[in-house]
Amino acid sequence: MPRVLGVVRGGMKRRANRRWMTAAPALALAAVLLALADSGAGAHPAAAERFRKPAPVRAEPRAAQAERRLTEARRAFERGRVEETRALLKGIDPAQLPRALGEGAAFLSASVAEDAATSDRLFDEYLKNYPRGAQRRAATLALARSQFAQGDYREAENLLSIFSPGVERDPLGREGLIWRGLSQLGRGDAAGALQLFEAAKSDLDGSPEEEAYYFGAAEAALRASRPREAVDALKVILARHPRGDYAPQALYAMGMSLETMGRGADAAAVFRQVAQRFPDSYEATRARDRGIRSAGPPALGLPIGGGYSIQVGAFARRELADALAKDLRLSGVGDVQVLEGREATPIFRVRAGAYATRDEARALGERLRRERGFSYNIVPR
Repeated sequence: MPRVLGVVRGGMKRRANRRWMTAAPALALAAVLLALADSGAGAHPAAAERFRKPAPVRAEPRAAQAERRLTEARRAFERGRVEETRALLKGIDPAQLPRALGEGAAFLSASVAEDAATSDRLFDEYLKNYPRGAQRRAATLALARSQFAQGDYREAENLLSIFSPGVERDPLGREGLIWRGLSQLGRGDAAGALQLFEAAKSDLDGSPEEEAYYFGAAEAALRASRPREAVDALKVILARHPRGDYAPQALYAMGMSLETMGRGADAAAVFRQVAQRFPDSYEATRARDRGIRSAGPPALGLPIGGGYSIQVGAFARRELADALAKDLRLSGVGDVQVLEGREATPIFRVRAGAYATRDEARALGERLRRERGFSYNIVPR
């Protein structure tokens, strides 16, 4: 029995030795590979590292993206690139943005709308959604101007009531005052428009908008049957802006005012100046339609102020002065006018003629004295 056990043990030992000898090369190879892996770890990433997904790139927040596009749109708009501005604003919903950004996007979208109806709708929405917005006055003015262009003068005037005489110091406010007066004038309230223009003089006289202001005031005065005040306003335009945008219109309106005052000869001379100085203007065409010819040397200066007239009557009642003025005109006397005095109880004076010298004025007075029995005084014009 012990021998058998010894044999068994010996066999087991031999088999164990054979297994070790067989496994030794594999273990040696594994050790070599591990050593190589350790020595190259700094140069070659592990397999897990090589196949790991890269960290996701975070998208730009929506508000930041909208703000960037809105800034670019503002710059494009300031440079007059309307189509580019529209493209940048496309897809931006003001309601989905923070309030300040949404307000800017809403106003800019209304400003570059493709048609008047869309623009009006967007400006109206802006005013409802941002009643105290930074662009409230600009949006109101833009909407009012559109209503004026469509002939809705009452609505334009209602919108423009936010602009008040005596307090407007910026270009937007001054422009608003002018359009408010024009809206009143378009509605037929010439006296009210003239009153507003007079109240706004301190805001607009001497400003970059004064040319448009004085022309609006002259139109209101002319329609309110106060041609002398119209002449005063038009003189400012023609003296300060002789080649301005309103110069042809102002010169023609001057002729109309003088004609209304009964100074036909002076009016004709002014109409001739329109045809001579601005031959390609619409007003020159209107002057030629009156039979005015621009032939001859150009007239210098305006035939207003200076010279002499005769005064043939003074009345406490306007209707009496108007009756005498009408009678004189029917008799062929030119340049007849009724002047309202500035007394506490106004006196209405009837004057006629427009002459360069006292002798010429005296000749008219003597003729009327002989033919009609009028007494007269020679007075400066």
